[in-house]
Formats: sequence, structure tokens, C-alpha cells
Amino acid sequence: MKKNLVSLSIIAALAMTAASVNAETHSDSAIDSSGWWIGAASGVTTADGKSITGHRDKAISPKLELGYDVNQYWGVYTGYDYVHRLGVDKLHIGSLGFKGQYEFMDNLSVFGKLGASYIYSDDNTSNIKTDTFTGSVGIGLEYQLTNAISTKVGYDYYDHVQVKEGRKPHLHQIYWGMAYKFGQPATPRVVTEQVEVIQERVIEVPVKVEVAKPARTDFLLPFALGKSTLEDLSYFYLGEVVDVMRANPALVAHLIGRTDSTGSDAINNKISAQRAQAVSQYLQSQGIDARRINVSSVADSRPLTQGSADIERSVQIILK
Repeated sequence: MKKNLVSLSIIAALAMTAASVNAETHSDSAIDSSGWWIGAASGVTTADGKSITGHRDKAISPKLELGYDVNQYWGVYTGYDYVHRLGVDKLHIGSLGFKGQYEFMDNLSVFGKLGASYIYSDDNTSNIKTDTFTGSVGIGLEYQLTNAISTKVGYDYYDHVQVKEGRKPHLHQIYWGMAYKFGQPATPRVVTEQVEVIQERVIEVPVKVEVAKPARTDFLLPFALGKSTLEDLSYFYLGEVVDVMRANPALVAHLIGRTDSTGSDAINNKISAQRAQAVSQYLQSQGIDARRINVSSVADSRPLTQGSADIERSVQIILK
């Protein structure tokens, strides 16, 4: 028995050393999850019904494990299980093999094991033979609590245990345990900081808008004697009037038709009205609303000068 345990220990050491060297060889080319880990678990082991002692065999079985992960997908492991009184026997199980694992959800991995096991019974009077070599497989789930600590549940199957009568019952083990992986970075601590939210309040400040007053608000358009048609100079002044009224929509143009004292009152009244109307029509043709135009005529009843006929023959435009 001692020779078998020594041989198993030597094989385990060589396998793990080779895995460690292989990981170091590839450490420069890829980032992986290599490293040593240890684990402990508690479980229950059962044998096939009535296979060993004539009744259903079940016993408590603590477990110790040591392994090396070559990368995040596979590694090697060795383990020791103590099965307390399976029937009347106390079994010691040493295992060595390969372990594969795959993370299918955040922090949750599925793993599988394939190895060889040596089973030793310390009771020579039992039905179980003292030494048994057998194959073993396992499967389980592992949840990462921190970067270094994880918890897992699993099921291990040992192919057979040799019984003196020649029968070879199988062993089944279910267990729950914890594992610790060396050399892992500390898990970052999440710090919640309460931030005071400053609410912005918009204060409306009344702004007094000053409307620019036009530089000129009084225009005088000359006309020929006895005529009510616009002259070239009149178009120049009217262009300025149109610009001022467009820039100041509130302004109203007050048109006052005038004449000198040459003609009769009837003729002067008619011509002064025609002159004011001609100016009004032109402003409307330039887009000025008729509601912004106030038309009137005074003939020669309210002269602007004392005897200046050229000034009196006109239309006065007052913007206000």
C-alpha cells in the first residue's frame, strides 16, 4: 500500500510540475488563469445497493484537493477522500487526473474530471479488498465568489471497488466545498458615493429692448406744374421711405398732397389729391400695407413757405 501511495504521489508531482512549466512557457504570449489552488469539501458516498454488505451502503466522505490550472480551460488535480464506514469499512481514496472547465455565465463555470484512483481499505476483515486501482470521472458547477475564492458542488464516480467475492460495485459521491486559488489580484471594492445633485433654476430677467428710431422721418416729393406723375427724384426719396418702413413695421406714412396758388381751388384740390394718391399707390406696389398709409390733401390752404411755388407743388411724407 505504501509503495502505491508513493508512486501516486510521484506521478502527481511530475504531472503538476510539467503543467506549471508549460504555463510559464506560454505566459508571455497569452493572458490566462493559470495557478495553484486547494480545496476542501464534505459529501456523501454510496455504493451500489446490497453490493458490499448486504444492505444499501452510504457514508460521510470529506474531501481534500490540490490542483494546478494550466489556463482557463484545463488543468491537473490530485485529491484525497476519506469514506467513513461504508458498511464496516473505512476507505481512503487517492486520485490523480485532468480537469477541464468552461465559464458559460458570469462567474459560473461547469467542470469535468477524468482520472485514476487508488482505493485502500484499512479493515482486513471486511468484504472489500485492501488495494484497488480504478478509473474515476466527475462533473460539477463552480461559482466564483471573489478572484481567489469559489464554491462548488459536484458528483464523482469511481468505476469499481473490488470485493473479495469477486464482485465490483461502483462508488458514487456527491459533495459541496470551497476552493482557494493562489496569486490572484484582490477583488476591487465597490464604493458608493452619494453625489449631491444641484438643480439649476432659470431666472428670467426682463430686458428692455430699445427700438432704433429712423434717422429721417419727413420727406418732400416735388411735382411739375399741373402734374401728378412721379419724377425721378421722387423715386429716390420713395426708395428711402420704403426701406425705413420695412425696417420699422410700426411706422405709418402720412401723405399730404399740396399745390401752389396758381390754379383755382377746384383744380388745386383735385391735383393735390391725385399727387398724394400716386405716392400711396407706389408704396403699396413696394409691399407696404395700405393700412400703414394715411392719405390726405390740403391744396394751397396750408402752405409750408411764403411764396415758394416749387416747394408747395409737392407731397409731404411724415413717418410716425
